[in-house]
Amino acid sequence: MINWIVSELNEQGESWYFPSFEIQEYLLPIINVGVERIDEYGSTEYSIEDCRRLKYVIVFALETLAITQKSEIRYETIHDDLVQLNKQEIIDTLESLLDASKLSVKLQSELIFMGD
Repeated sequence: MINWIVSELNEQGESWYFPSFEIQEYLLPIINVGVERIDEYGSTEYSIEDCRRLKYVIVFALETLAITQKSEIRYETIHDDLVQLNKQEIIDTLESLLDASKLSVKLQSELIFMGD
């Protein structure tokens, strides 16, 4: 699973994470907007410019989810075939990513994704 931190706040220990592997798998293609692709098993640093792009992509994704009336999103995973994802969990995760990317831009600090 991947978690993310704002490098400026790294010492404070505040980090965010994907609530499930399936949601991570669903969102990675959407949020992979950096010059460097997010490494699921290593560390990936998003620059300030990457974070700005990420903000716009997340806002678009949230707007799209807002007009989706279903509470479950069907998604075909790599390993488990078709699964139902909780729309609110996806929204909450995107909002956490949005908060982190905004904070990175505000603090002029990199956003670091760490896989395991």
